[in-house]
Amino acid sequence: MKLLSTPPLLLLLSSSCPSSTWAFSSVVVTPRRRLPPSLLSGSSPPRRGQKNMMVPQRYRFDPKISYLSGSISSDDDSSSTSSSVATTSTTTSSSKIQEGLAGLTVAFSLLSKAIACSAIVGVNPLVGLWSSVVMGITAPLIGGRSGVISGTAAVVIVPLSALTVSHGVEYMPLCIILSAIMQLIFGVCNLAKTADLVSEEVLSGFLNGLGFILLFSQASVFKAARAAGALVPAVSMASLCFAIVQLLPLVTKAVPSSLVGLVVATGLGMMLKLPLATLESVAPPGTFTGGLSSLPKLIDLGQLKSMATSVEAIKLVMPAAISIMIIALVETLLAGKVVDDMTGSKDTATYDVPKRSVLAMSSGNLLSAFFGGFGGCGLIPQTVLNIKSGGGGPFSSMSYALAMASFVLFFAPAVGKITEAALAGIMITVAYDTVAWGPSFNALKAVLTKGEGNKSRVKRLIDLFALGLSSYICYFGNLAVGIISGVVLQRGLHSIFNRVAPNAVAA
Repeated sequence: MKLLSTPPLLLLLSSSCPSSTWAFSSVVVTPRRRLPPSLLSGSSPPRRGQKNMMVPQRYRFDPKISYLSGSISSDDDSSSTSSSVATTSTTTSSSKIQEGLAGLTVAFSLLSKAIACSAIVGVNPLVGLWSSVVMGITAPLIGGRSGVISGTAAVVIVPLSALTVSHGVEYMPLCIILSAIMQLIFGVCNLAKTADLVSEEVLSGFLNGLGFILLFSQASVFKAARAAGALVPAVSMASLCFAIVQLLPLVTKAVPSSLVGLVVATGLGMMLKLPLATLESVAPPGTFTGGLSSLPKLIDLGQLKSMATSVEAIKLVMPAAISIMIIALVETLLAGKVVDDMTGSKDTATYDVPKRSVLAMSSGNLLSAFFGGFGGCGLIPQTVLNIKSGGGGPFSSMSYALAMASFVLFFAPAVGKITEAALAGIMITVAYDTVAWGPSFNALKAVLTKGEGNKSRVKRLIDLFALGLSSYICYFGNLAVGIISGVVLQRGLHSIFNRVAPNAVAA
């Protein structure tokens, strides 16, 4: 598909603000009706069905308007009410634009990752992109945690690639489907609450390991640039992108700094004609031609049926399916906890958010598998980037998924021009923001600080040890094993210490 003469980057920017609206941030006011004096005075609790929902600051509306019941506090406040509705509409529109831009930034950050994951598994590069699209659309529709980005996950690809490399990609759909069914059972049985067992120290260790994995994964970009004699330009553009992402928020937060860094670094590289690798140059020919031919196709259901009824095939894929299930559950549930920590509030939906998040993930994996994809899970690095860029509601996830789809269908040639160095700058920033610097230093400081009782310091030493062990295992070993080991060790040592010293002061 050929593009018009409009600059490619401007076309990409124009795709960040879809015209569709999202029910979460829309305001509907029904005809007025006067509330009883008891409700106006606040002397009695709300009626059944009227919940006092806590909403993040940028979504809070005028307290005189009940958006759930569609009522207004008084007929005498018509002028102030009109003003409030106007202000609310403006705030809602700006929030949508901000979330749309945040979703676009996340989509850019996932481009190279999705393509790389496809290469590792041994399938077409677009498989990873469409897997992210399916996961990104499914999560907000079913009701996953607002702000969490779901898509292609490198942690899921590790056990899957071991299967496909040894036995072929034809076993991939069966593996993902079995993993999704186990995730569905996990959600239906309300086991998502087990995420509460993960302490702040173990979560920090997980984030440390994941952050450093992401950081050093970008080394391949600079190794390739050095082999091509373009190491200095690659480092320069990545550093420029990193600097813009870090410094621009000090000046303005009107647009996501990550998106600005990506556009500036890519555009400057094109203007100076630097010998930088692009997504198109490192992908197989025809990957970024675009058009309807890029749409995913349904898998061979007959082949799937024959595999699903074969005991040998099930035994073959089951170890990988179990590993994928555990890792996907851990990262998805922890991504929700990361959003809670970063926003300072929990999702106050009327349903069980962790349970619905697991159900959304399993549904997305099932749908992705039937279209030849390898699904994914909640992504902590991209979730961090989403929140940092101003996204926090379901519209940011939907915007990210739509942007990814538009990249493939309409703007594939333009996307192919993006340099890997600019994307490396984005990913280095995400890695830096993922690492739990503050909690890690605070845990170390708590042990070294003088003046605390010995018993309390022993407990804090246990917490620090759990943080360090989780970080080590997550980076050098397996993310799921690192989480489980950290939880078991921390709780086990605390239990032993409490028995030995029953009068110890709680940490």
